[in-house]
Amino acid sequence: MDIMHKRNRSAKEKEGADYSIFCHDQIVIFEFILPLTNEGQLRSALDALFYKDSVMKRLESIDVKVLEKYFKSSGHGDYDSLFETICTWISEKFTGYSISHVSGRYRAHDLCLLQDAHRFIKEGGNYLVDETTAIVKFIFPLGESTQLNEFSFESDLDDFEPRSSREILKEYGKIRFLFFKLFVQNIIEVVSEEDEIWMMESGLKHRLYSWRVV
Repeated sequence: MDIMHKRNRSAKEKEGADYSIFCHDQIVIFEFILPLTNEGQLRSALDALFYKDSVMKRLESIDVKVLEKYFKSSGHGDYDSLFETICTWISEKFTGYSISHVSGRYRAHDLCLLQDAHRFIKEGGNYLVDETTAIVKFIFPLGESTQLNEFSFESDLDDFEPRSSREILKEYGKIRFLFFKLFVQNIIEVVSEEDEIWMMESGLKHRLYSWRVV
């Protein structure tokens, strides 16, 4: 999930660490943009998915035939094996998330003259609203990493626009499918009282999703 997680290491191990550089050419990033008032509930909902029993409940609510489009079981009708296969894959890919806070301002009414905006304020309303936003970020590396050397940061135009192999596209499909089924649905349930919810996807694809009350 978030590749910025930390491994538990002793103070002695951290001193004088000899780092090697590894790189993933392709990644997928999902970012939810939500009012800060939802952060507590959101953390609780997402933290629940760190536990196998919570994940299993989500998986059991999905049509098995749909799951089998993305994951193979050891035999026909062996659903226990299928769920274990998916849980193992989730354990490797979904390891954490990060939350950052940003301050912003938005307009609460249609664009209007300054005198009309003052009228809104005099009547007890708002025209410009300050709000702290929570950005929940999930980062997924695709494929295997490659080890770099000190010369790898020199400009090389051939490194741009890498082509996606069939294996990368399959992995991308699995990540998007399970991310929407496990995390997106969970988040939408928690913050369902908002008029609009935004999610940005970047990396292999660049998209903006919005859930609106219509």
